[in-house]
Amino acid sequence: MGINDLKARAYELAGVTNTRRLKAKYAAIAQLNLRLKASWQEAIAVLETNLPSDNTPAKAIANLKAEVYTLAQVATTQQLKTKYEPLRALNFSFKTSWEKALTLLTTNQQDFQAWLVNPPEQYKALFAEIEAVSDSFNSKLERAKQLGQEARAMAISLEQLAEEAQEDTGQLRQEAEIAYQIAQQANLN
Repeated sequence: MGINDLKARAYELAGVTNTRRLKAKYAAIAQLNLRLKASWQEAIAVLETNLPSDNTPAKAIANLKAEVYTLAQVATTQQLKTKYEPLRALNFSFKTSWEKALTLLTTNQQDFQAWLVNPPEQYKALFAEIEAVSDSFNSKLERAKQLGQEARAMAISLEQLAEEAQEDTGQLRQEAEIAYQIAQQANLN
């Protein structure tokens, strides 16, 4: 297959009519020297591997970026590279880097979910212990909340008793004053 045949095949796969549009559409191909036959063969390989299998349009870089950030639970490429060492070497100005990151994160997440379903025995015992401690803590927390509510109810009851005692004290004081005045009046008569 000659270089012109390779070029025509690449244009057909990419849905473009010239090299400028091809490079603009695919960052991985933009890096290639398309004056060489080997570069056109590599471009075709990139196009064949990047073609969606279900005829859905390829994801835009913004969508890939959003998916990667969501999966990684980060907000910047710097945080992403810090959190995931295999991604440090990638240049995130290219779509292929975002695709690689998405593939790696998706694989990691699937592996982790599979691990959670069937962890090694040493972790099963550890998880059981953590769950037991957590349950114990939750029951003690509930008991503490219940005791706190009872203490609040007692405090409110004591406040009401104190108010009633103050009212009784005020009434007794008035009665004592009245009795004193009556006793003085009786002494005068």
